[in-house]
Amino acid sequence: MSKTPLFVISLDFELFWGMFDKVSLESYGENIRGVHSAIPQMLALFERYGIHATWASVGLLMCERRSELVSLLPKEEQRPEYLNANASSYHHIENADIGQDVHDDPYHYGADLVRQILAAPHQELGSHTFSHFYALDVQKDATSAFAADCEAFARASAKFNTQITSMVFPRNQVDRTALRTASLHGFTAYRGNPRHMFYSEKTESAQSNILLRALRLADAYLNISGHHTYRLPKERIDGMYNIPASRFLRPYSPKLRFIEKLRIARIQRSMTYAAKRGEVFHLWWHPHNFGINRKENLRVLIAILEHFKKLQHTYGMKSVSVKEAAAQCDAQ
Repeated sequence: MSKTPLFVISLDFELFWGMFDKVSLESYGENIRGVHSAIPQMLALFERYGIHATWASVGLLMCERRSELVSLLPKEEQRPEYLNANASSYHHIENADIGQDVHDDPYHYGADLVRQILAAPHQELGSHTFSHFYALDVQKDATSAFAADCEAFARASAKFNTQITSMVFPRNQVDRTALRTASLHGFTAYRGNPRHMFYSEKTESAQSNILLRALRLADAYLNISGHHTYRLPKERIDGMYNIPASRFLRPYSPKLRFIEKLRIARIQRSMTYAAKRGEVFHLWWHPHNFGINRKENLRVLIAILEHFKKLQHTYGMKSVSVKEAAAQCDAQ
């Protein structure tokens, strides 16, 4: 019996909480400010094309003001300790000049955007952890630190009155301990990594390897590692369904514009491959990837969504969120 092909989209919604340890606000601030325009534009496209998507959001950005943010922080002894202290959101809070609310700090606050997401049709709010938690980089007491993070996320998201059951682990760092902890806190599905050595779970330092980054870049334009499409899992592992990523939608690069068609075709061919085989294709990116060069990035997204509509018409491909994909796993 043939399976209905599925098109899954998930977004890692993090504002500057996901970038402060990589770039400066001076060099990347325009990308973050642009998120406040990019998300409404993406939501409009999703509504036009009937797209169901999961927005995995950092809990800290759900705050309205600094006083709320401070009140939600786990106790100091419950916070993660990383080998690189600069990777910690708590270190960032103590050392950065974080404003009082979104009006004077659009880089750290996004509660209004969360409301827009939830008001749009077929959009799911997921978790990107409370503090942009690096599961593989914690030096000690990882289980208790992540449990405290999950509890803080629950407090931050409670005001939105929506059940959150999908998890995207920051930097795609996940292990079985983190899965078990997430499951105990009500999560039922997560976005795993593509099943290839390029994309296996790695610490931050390992992911910074120049050769690995070059191979991943090449793979975005040429089919080096495969299509990474799959059938839905029939069983949970450590209480969670794995709905793996298939491809990262890299942002538009003016320097690589001459091979832009290869990047789009790489994604479209994998979508077609999934559609013909009755499998899943899972695309993901960050809203801040669309923060600049919005016209070019949205043009690429439209090309992908137009291709989805063709596959929907020809093969019955269906757009689902991570939560909806997990529900289909339950129904098998």
